[in-house]
Amino acid sequence: MKGTFAVLWSLRAELHTGRLEVLHDRLELRARGRTLSIPIGSVVRCSIDRDPGARIRGLPVLRLDLADGTVARIASLESVTVLNDLAGVLAGPVPAEAL
Repeated sequence: MKGTFAVLWSLRAELHTGRLEVLHDRLELRARGRTLSIPIGSVVRCSIDRDPGARIRGLPVLRLDLADGTVARIASLESVTVLNDLAGVLAGPVPAEAL
């Protein structure tokens, strides 16, 4: 999955409107005056939260728990399908021994 998507994203209680760019080895979140680069290998857990208290402006969010303890939350302004596809990319392939 590659591309650029319109999103709302939060980090440490700061809400930003901008875009998400999916690159080969990282996610880049951009907003006016702010860029956050998240190496895909630093994502230790991802989940889609639909609970009312977890949403951003009423939208479901993709929660990214990072290796350093930081939590990034992303809501798509385009479609919840973007979150599902992104979660699939971050989950990666299932190892053969796990099948």
